[in-house]
Order: sequence, then C-alpha cells, then structure tokens
Amino acid sequence: MPNQLGQSGLRATERRKAVLAVIEHAKKPLTADEIHAEAVKTEKMGLSTTYRVLSQLTSHALLMKNEGGDGRCYYQLNTPQGHRHTLHCTACGAVVPIEGCPLAALENRLRAETGFLITGHSLTFTGLCPACQQRGSC
Repeated sequence: MPNQLGQSGLRATERRKAVLAVIEHAKKPLTADEIHAEAVKTEKMGLSTTYRVLSQLTSHALLMKNEGGDGRCYYQLNTPQGHRHTLHCTACGAVVPIEGCPLAALENRLRAETGFLITGHSLTFTGLCPACQQRGSC
C-alpha cells in the first residue's frame, strides 16, 4: 500500500501505513475506533490522529467510508478486490461480510451507458441476525 500512497499524492508515513495495514488485514469494514485500537499496537498515535489519517486516505480515494445501519461509519479499501458489502444487525450490531460484489455488473452497465468514471460504490443491508430473531429483538 505504500506505493498507492505515493500514487495518490500522499507521503507514506508510518501512521498512514499502520492504518492501512489494519484495514488491509481486516475481514470486514471497521470503525475508526476499531482501526485505532489495532493501529496503536504498532504505531503510537492518538485517536484524533487516526481520524485525520482516515480522512486523508478517504479524500484521496484510497478508502471508502460508509455509514452503517447503526449510525457509525465504517472504512474499507477502495479497490475492486478490497471492498466488501455487509449485513448489519440493528439489534446487536453484528457486521457480516457478503462474499463477492453483487453490484459489479450494475456498475459496468452504468459505466457503459453513461460514460461515468465510477470510483466506488457501497451497499449495506440492515436487519436482524438469526440470534436476535430468536431472542425476539426488534
């Protein structure tokens, strides 16, 4: 990812590399707090620095920032192979990744029809996970 930092016009600082490493190894989109908790294991930084780095990486299109059904923002890589779509349980907050990208064909069609340069997309489903359904959560 340091190469992508340079290509995007950002210097490859240790803090940026630490944040990107956390996101690259995540199996699902993460909140800023989750990213920070992992990044500080390898690089000293405050939570405000983590937010600043996330903002820089998002504004340079290296990350995608999406709001979950729980009102929190989730970050993930902005690459065809890096982004993930998710299911969010509105009762317990569970986040379950969806395999593959159900929007790839639609994105290709829209690109062909409109000539639009699509740089990313997001898709989040909200509802109740099986455990919350059994508990009768609403």
